[in-house]
Amino acid sequence: MKLNLRSIDLNLLPVFEALMQAGQLRRAAEQLGMSQPALSAAVQRLRDTLGDELFVRTHQGLKPTPRATALWQQLQPGVEAIRETFEGNRLFDPASSDRRFTLLGGDYVEQVYLPGLLASIASEAPHVSLSVQPVTNGWHERLAHARADAAIDSFLPADPRLRHVVIGEEEIVVVARTGHPRLRGKISRRQFLKEHHTVLPERNHRLPLDMILNQPGWQRQVGTQVSQFFSQISVCAASDQIASVPISIARTLAATYPIQIMPFPADLPAIPVYLIWPAALERDPAHLWLRRCLQASAPQRGK
Repeated sequence: MKLNLRSIDLNLLPVFEALMQAGQLRRAAEQLGMSQPALSAAVQRLRDTLGDELFVRTHQGLKPTPRATALWQQLQPGVEAIRETFEGNRLFDPASSDRRFTLLGGDYVEQVYLPGLLASIASEAPHVSLSVQPVTNGWHERLAHARADAAIDSFLPADPRLRHVVIGEEEIVVVARTGHPRLRGKISRRQFLKEHHTVLPERNHRLPLDMILNQPGWQRQVGTQVSQFFSQISVCAASDQIASVPISIARTLAATYPIQIMPFPADLPAIPVYLIWPAALERDPAHLWLRRCLQASAPQRGK
């Protein structure tokens, strides 16, 4: 049976939000225009409603309990969506906004897109902040519920709650350290299969590279499994192992690590790079600005 919302005092939501943001009873009361006794009474009603202490007093202020933290992670996107709905068509002003955006994409986004995005933020939105987080299992559910703002990935979930646009494509190349004893600017299929490889964990969908490597006669020798593209490059730069990585990653990190970049020893189709976001935020002015900045940060082909 669905919970009857009439049994819950929704006026307590702003109280909960203010306490999570302020971390102190006095500051929350000032933010809400309430007296501290009135706010204390509202906090007690919250505790009675939810059956949890919610906030514990410490020397640094009010510390949320694990239940309060988990509850706010679920409620915050909805509270923001309600606020934006009632604010109507008010324009987003990047120069004055202190919005915090969450991007899913891990070190690929950090290495390839973040430099350009930070340049846009520095010039247009100096108070905006970012959190870049890895793409993990169930990430598209998190995105669909607006618990993140956007994702950049090579996999496009078939989910009507999501919207997307292709913002680039990636070529797969092979990297090895400069001065590798057996490789000089190119690699044959035979040599590719003889060398030890630094690889990433398998994901639950297949890319063109995975399809090649699953064919008969394309079983590579795994030397090291790491969690990030950055680690693939650093391992290869310090050893005789090789790795297959997106060309944007290879070119970006070639400025830091002594590596050589070689064409993959077989024809592979280009891998599309998708910018994906919640359908619920399709017309949100802040998200329109963010998506524009992300698209402008995409590496240009051939560079």
